[in-house]
Amino acid sequence: MKTTMTIAALSLAFAMATSAQAASPAATVVAQENLSTAAAQQLAQQATELAASRAMKICIAVTDADGHLLAFTRMQGAYAGCVEASIAKATSAARFAINTITFYDLARKENLAIGTIPGILPAVGGVVVKHGGNVVGSVGVSGATDLTEQKLAEDVAATFR
Repeated sequence: MKTTMTIAALSLAFAMATSAQAASPAATVVAQENLSTAAAQQLAQQATELAASRAMKICIAVTDADGHLLAFTRMQGAYAGCVEASIAKATSAARFAINTITFYDLARKENLAIGTIPGILPAVGGVVVKHGGNVVGSVGVSGATDLTEQKLAEDVAATFR
């Protein structure tokens, strides 16, 4: 009987400890939603197809939520300067969780020095990709005119589900 009670007490203590661990949040580790590599490649492919249908020759960069490159495409005929530009646009959008056109508008209208802040690129064509209201990545487009780059980036980001 004493052994049965000891086993029961140990079982109860173990159950309580396990439920306490499950109930207490792990304050030192957080989960972050991010685009998968496969999703990034699909977005780059969609951008390429949309750009081709609009007679655009561009570079497309897709990043994760931290602005790290996951997928990149330089379309045949896109100029070499758009490689770094598309990556910088996507990186800036992701790292600040805001479309780069916001920085562009601020630089033109209110704060010309905003472009001197490290990581901020006041340009069009960098658009965040969201899932459930959270930024999970970004798309950067370069190689066309301002308005067509912005529209393409917005259209591509809107296709993400």
